[in-house]
Amino acid sequence: MVALLGASEKPRVTLMTALPLMWGEGTPADVIAGRSGKSETIKIIETQFDVRAIDTISAKTLGRDIAIIAQPRRLSPEELVAFDKWLLGGGRAMIFADPELVWPSIHALGDNRRAPPVELLDPLFKHWGVTLGDSDQKAQMVSINGVTVRLLASGVWQGPRACTAIVTEVLDCRIGRGHVLLVGDADLLDSRRWAAPHHDNMAWILSQMHRLAIK
Repeated sequence: MVALLGASEKPRVTLMTALPLMWGEGTPADVIAGRSGKSETIKIIETQFDVRAIDTISAKTLGRDIAIIAQPRRLSPEELVAFDKWLLGGGRAMIFADPELVWPSIHALGDNRRAPPVELLDPLFKHWGVTLGDSDQKAQMVSINGVTVRLLASGVWQGPRACTAIVTEVLDCRIGRGHVLLVGDADLLDSRRWAAPHHDNMAWILSQMHRLAIK
């Protein structure tokens, strides 16, 4: 059970992802007919946040919201520069970067409608002095900030002094005047993985989003 933290006005969140979180994997006709739509993950997040999805990254699209970047498509150099500048200026973000995405899909490998099987943000990470390596653990239960989450084929981080490892799979970084939380697993956003007992992925994600929302 995810506890609702509540607020008089929901903090705004900008979402950039190639994962089927907002519209599912159906066609536009499926979305219109209600056969494909928001994931359970987004529905829960929307109980506490005002979520706005974007297709491209720029100073205008990022605005002053919290940003969630989750296993995105390959970003253009202009988008990488825009995001870095936004973060340096005081942006707040949570990035889910998975070196081995397990997320099932109706689309075949190589289909551009499917989320990338590996993270594509390495140029940005290198610019920040951060590296994401593979883990020997394919599935594990990890206690993060006192909450147990389930990770699948997650990556492990190494970073500079500006970053603090909460656990090896989660890095908390101060970049310029900005704050970014790096998570080496995107599969923990998949609500189909929540059926197993003794973990609460969404409780942890929501708690960290609220932490970022505090200016």
